[in-house]
Amino acid sequence: MPKIEPIYTPLAPPPGPYAQAIKYGGLVFVSGQTPEEPETGAPVRGTIAQQTRLVLTNIKAILEAAGSGLDKVLKVNIYLSDIALKPEMNQVYREFFPQNPPARIAMAVSGLDDGLDVEIDVIAASDLG
Repeated sequence: MPKIEPIYTPLAPPPGPYAQAIKYGGLVFVSGQTPEEPETGAPVRGTIAQQTRLVLTNIKAILEAAGSGLDKVLKVNIYLSDIALKPEMNQVYREFFPQNPPARIAMAVSGLDDGLDVEIDVIAASDLG
């Protein structure tokens, strides 16, 4: 039976009462990430492009700490404060997933942490063997 392995890296923002990610079997479940500085956990406000770039950079660091990577992402959930932000977010998203993009959902929600504009979580393979 696979074991549950919490993942933590100082290269991504410190988590609250949860793991940055959980590795189980051949999968990595990354907790929702908002645009926060890795060193301090302070929220970073800016354009949706800036926020998305920081979130995906943090997710990349977490995946790498788990022995995975963006190329092994299977599913992405994106939460936006306003669906009108989707086109600008997509421009940055394509930089991180230029080929063979994963399955995805993007939706507008209200009340993201700290009044930020984007939160993203992913499920990735830790081994595509």
